[in-house]
Amino acid sequence: MNLSIPEPLTPPLHFSTVQDNLYRGAYPRDVNVPFLRTLQLRTIVSLTPEPISPESDPILYEFCESYNVQLVHFEVGLGGKGKKRAVPIGYQDVLQILDYIIHAKYAPLYLHCVNGGQITSLVVACLRKLQFWSSITIFNEFIDFTTNITVNDRSFVEGFSGDIHMDPQDKPSWLWAGFGHGVAASHPALRIIESSPKESSPESDDGIVAL
Repeated sequence: MNLSIPEPLTPPLHFSTVQDNLYRGAYPRDVNVPFLRTLQLRTIVSLTPEPISPESDPILYEFCESYNVQLVHFEVGLGGKGKKRAVPIGYQDVLQILDYIIHAKYAPLYLHCVNGGQITSLVVACLRKLQFWSSITIFNEFIDFTTNITVNDRSFVEGFSGDIHMDPQDKPSWLWAGFGHGVAASHPALRIIESSPKESSPESDDGIVAL
């Protein structure tokens, strides 16, 4: 009797679940593609110098084409090393990345940089700030995926602010789980702006949303 033994599934380096249907890690290699298939992804957000393309990575690109995975690329330099490493991403990019993360229509979503370390951790840290996590908890999670957290990293997260545009009918259930109604409007650093289609809110233009 011949038994068919399935090939082992290998997740990307530093792979982890951030929230339901939201994953993080390093750049997927060929060996990781069977694992990615099990996630039933809708979106891959790449924080890398170059986008995933037929020329740069034909196997990963073909996987995305075959399984209707949307590829989203933000041009980001390589993360630095040492105590004085720079922050190679800006606030406007993070705000745009969060727009994908906090809308359920893009999930399941895989977020990655080259090595799954500093750059991905900065984006997740800003997401945690949006979720009202304390600084201590945010930075404890940060160092789980990096060798250290620098003064520049801390300053970037602590200074993160801006407008978050959200369709309240499409937000994931985990975003502010456990918080009372209207908590988003009280965020000390981020302004949550309703950006629903006008037909779903015919009496007013975009404005502060109380979720």
